[in-house]
Amino acid sequence: MATFPLVLLLISSLREIFAQKAQIDIYSPCPPAVAFDVPRPQSQSSDNETQTFRLGYRPELDGIRGLSILFVLGLHFTPRLVPGGYFGVEVFFVLSGFLITSLLLQEWSRTGSISLKKFYFRRALRLGPALIVYLLLLGTYAFLFLTREKAAEIYSGILWTLSYVSNWVIALQPSYPISIMAITWSLAVEEQFYIVWPPILSVLLRNNVRRRWILLIIVLGIVAVVVRRHWLWKSGASFHRLYYATDTRADGLLLGCLAGCLVSWDLIPKSRLASIAFKGLALVSTALVGYFVFTIKSSNSIIFRGVFSAASIAIALSLLVLVVWAETFAAWILRFPPLTWIGRISYGLYLWHWPVRGLIFSSTQEPSTRQIIIALGLSFAITAVSFYLIEQPFLKWKQRLSRA
Repeated sequence: MATFPLVLLLISSLREIFAQKAQIDIYSPCPPAVAFDVPRPQSQSSDNETQTFRLGYRPELDGIRGLSILFVLGLHFTPRLVPGGYFGVEVFFVLSGFLITSLLLQEWSRTGSISLKKFYFRRALRLGPALIVYLLLLGTYAFLFLTREKAAEIYSGILWTLSYVSNWVIALQPSYPISIMAITWSLAVEEQFYIVWPPILSVLLRNNVRRRWILLIIVLGIVAVVVRRHWLWKSGASFHRLYYATDTRADGLLLGCLAGCLVSWDLIPKSRLASIAFKGLALVSTALVGYFVFTIKSSNSIIFRGVFSAASIAIALSLLVLVVWAETFAAWILRFPPLTWIGRISYGLYLWHWPVRGLIFSSTQEPSTRQIIIALGLSFAITAVSFYLIEQPFLKWKQRLSRA
């Protein structure tokens, strides 16, 4: 039942594509990059040329990141209060798929090409500096203060993290001593997505594949992941195999890609009736995700029997409404400055809260209120230093590159 609204939306969008073949060229004087560019063939016309959507900076999206990382912190610091905080990672997945796809389509519309070289360089500038410093400091700590055996676990975890396959190590070898680096599993999933999806989208656009077929490919990918996860669960696969592997968690990313295409190509109906319907669906979706966050533990196998799919669809629908109808009460709440600030530093906070948690809580299963407050304060303090001294300079460089 959770998939029904999205199916209706997709059918409506496909009907619009088949019915209309608007050809609006929107070019920028910016020259395409040379290396790894995917130039648009000039001799053919394509409905992929039609795009008026511009993402720009939207503080409400930082607000979503802020809520997501707070869910994760709630799970790791107060699991009794926020047993389903892991759905915060699912929000990150959907949002990542949406943002990457929207920005790639925007670049195609503006320049007539997608520079994969620039894309990967921007990703490196965004994710690399904070991660490298994080790994260096943890490696130094292991060398100075831990036993040889414990330090070896840290070093091994660093290598798996840098190779961006830590999620597969956990999925296939749960007993492997990856240590504190286990937190990087979701970064590995996203990096694998970054490696695969942009080149595929570039090839599709370069070859003038129609929008309806691109949408169909994404939908088939989503269905394949859902079926794969259900089949593995029926076959008795372990929790780690189902939870951490890319082939069982990519549907959130792909739903974000689908949302990015629908918004970028202006395929969302905007009539008064559609506005009311979508906003109603978004309200129900938000309530559903909230219910999951505060009630469903990760140990409950129901998450692999439809809950992950329902949550991802609900997140994607809410995101669509937030972007298409920007002046809503929800958007106003998400623009709350402290929440958007937390969203801006969410990447570093995701990394640093985990070793801080281990340091403060040690082996305690029931941390005191004092320990929780100290862990939160220290996590935010270290993250703020990392953000302003390490991430910000590279982010400014990334922004200059994006405008080039």
